[in-house]
Amino acid sequence: MCAIFSPLAIRDFRRYYLGQTASAFGDSLTPLAIAFAVLHLTGSLVDLGIVVLSTRLPVIVLTLVGGAAGDRFARRTVMLLADLVRFGAHGVTAVLLLTGTAQIWTLVVLQLVAGAGSAFFNPAAVGLVGSLAGKKHLQAANSLVSISRSAASILALGAAGALVALVGPGWAVLIDALTFLVSAAFLALLPRVPARERPQSGSDERSHSGRGGRSQWVGGGGLVASIGDGLVEVRKRPWLWVWVIHVALANVIVVSPILVLGPYVADRELGGAPAWSAIGIAYAVGGLAGGLLGARWRPARPIVAAVLFFLLMAPLPALLALPADLWLLALAGAAAGMQLVVHNVLQTTVVQQNVPEQYVARVTSVVMVGSLVAAPLGMGLAGPVAAALGTRPVLVGCAAFAILLTAAVLLVPAVWRVRGHRRRPTAPDPGPDLASGSSSDPARRLS
Repeated sequence: MCAIFSPLAIRDFRRYYLGQTASAFGDSLTPLAIAFAVLHLTGSLVDLGIVVLSTRLPVIVLTLVGGAAGDRFARRTVMLLADLVRFGAHGVTAVLLLTGTAQIWTLVVLQLVAGAGSAFFNPAAVGLVGSLAGKKHLQAANSLVSISRSAASILALGAAGALVALVGPGWAVLIDALTFLVSAAFLALLPRVPARERPQSGSDERSHSGRGGRSQWVGGGGLVASIGDGLVEVRKRPWLWVWVIHVALANVIVVSPILVLGPYVADRELGGAPAWSAIGIAYAVGGLAGGLLGARWRPARPIVAAVLFFLLMAPLPALLALPADLWLLALAGAAAGMQLVVHNVLQTTVVQQNVPEQYVARVTSVVMVGSLVAAPLGMGLAGPVAAALGTRPVLVGCAAFAILLTAAVLLVPAVWRVRGHRRRPTAPDPGPDLASGSSSDPARRLS
């Protein structure tokens, strides 16, 4: 079997992967649908920025709690409950849009609820992939997840553009809601506590199994203490802080304005939802290529490689500022999609390889909060700033900052010190049993 597909031989990872592929299809429908729902309701850039902001704000408030929950309780259970919450939020959103009763404030409230579900789901998911796939298959597993998201997006974004143009955004949001049920169904098939989620004897935390197979990691305090432990683990690793600062600045000054101003430019000058959908499809194709690259490429200095790839983000805002022909924007979208997936695969794998297993969800939550803390600010300001200065100057500034930020980060010595883990002929970690998906190998500290 080709190495990139080897994690699919693990039964439990395969179940998780199928559920997340379905969910990824739905996730790609909603952002475009919500954006054009707001534009059709009020046509206001400020309203669009507020609604987009509401999807990210819960990440700031709740992701640290979600990371602690993902390490203290069975990750599968945390993720399943988060999927049910998101199903409810998106289901109600769809009903309001389909019945013509949606208002901006209702969209904001429901996006806040859905974002809260994501704040609990995402940190636990990073830990669960390591539990299911094992360190031997980590990079291939992370790449497969990224590939499935990109491939699903290619199909979903085309469907989203057609649905919005022909029958309205409510149907796209309804389909997304149903995919959360599919994801929850596959999560329900997983063991209640995968072997690698259980602390091993001699670790600094103890496990306790409660009713229903719930596993709590209880060593020394509650959720607040667990959050503090995660912060300590991040503080030990200077390369993580540099990476977090890089992504935070990139999100607030480059990515956030594109998410707000891109649909506006498409609606006003490129023909509406189908044009933005085409750019999104190209973005997903680039992500698919990035996933294939990330599965096989093991750079000697993964953080340096990820930062250099960020340069591929610069052409998209520059060409939107013109705006350029749609085919050029599609190429820029493909480049942006490739850089994002390569960056995410390298970042996730480095964390999973260099952080002890029992801290992965908490460290991931700190990284997520740190990297996304400025994004809501960028989303909230993009509309008013563009209204005052014009969309073109703002987008040109985004492109210029992407180049300057890359150069600045590469001057920091810490980003050059983390070395990649290359595959060895006899890996010390045999990984899960390919038939059962279980493993009794203890998690090792690689810090």
